[in-house]
Amino acid sequence: MNTVADPEPVTIPSLLDDESRQLAARMAELARSMAAVDGIDDFATTGWLPESFFSDLAQLYASYDAYITHNIDASALKIVCSFGCSRCCKQTVHGCYAFEIINLYRQLRPRANFGQIHDSLVRSADEFQSMFERYAEKSNGRLDTALLNTLQHTSAIAKPCPLLVDNQCSVYAHRPVSCRMYHSLTSPVFCTTVVGRTFHLLPPNEVAEILAGLNDRLAFPYSEFLAQGLVAFANRRQFRPWGAPMPKIPPANPG
Repeated sequence: MNTVADPEPVTIPSLLDDESRQLAARMAELARSMAAVDGIDDFATTGWLPESFFSDLAQLYASYDAYITHNIDASALKIVCSFGCSRCCKQTVHGCYAFEIINLYRQLRPRANFGQIHDSLVRSADEFQSMFERYAEKSNGRLDTALLNTLQHTSAIAKPCPLLVDNQCSVYAHRPVSCRMYHSLTSPVFCTTVVGRTFHLLPPNEVAEILAGLNDRLAFPYSEFLAQGLVAFANRRQFRPWGAPMPKIPPANPG
């Protein structure tokens, strides 16, 4: 999520110790289990995945959290992040896996205020797109530059994530990997500045490769950005509950 370069790399020597290796192996086992469930390759048509998939995902998140906690403690990193800080929740969440967007929809759709949540996501997505288009007009065709400028701008204005409620994440247990990996060694007020020292504690390479392959197999034609992805998925499902079948896409009108 962080869009400002770290002043210097953060060294985490414990990544190769026995505890990290065991947790990495457990995450890889769970990722392979997720990739082996029925329905992955048909998801674009059926819009359905079994409960076992989401059970494995919950366990994967728990193992990843344990992996992060172990490495922060073992490497004596003085993390200043604390519950209720929420500074990282005021940056644009992106880099989400398709199955994380799916899981969040599954969690959010039953809520009585889902309509309000969806409206907030739409506003957030529209504001980001409008800002991106303004930067794109000035970037001489460099859309990567326009995107970076947009991410830095949204970080600077610190607008809360639509899923942040009373300064707390309303989907904390189900938050994406890109939210879990972000940490700061300096005061939160510096998180999006050049003097801030933030870093990402990424999943192990083997786990990331399995999840990326799974992501591609889902054939999920939506955005990796949290708000945009949830809006697009809700529209594609016509706001139907998770258990309902995916609406059929009408054939293209010839000519």
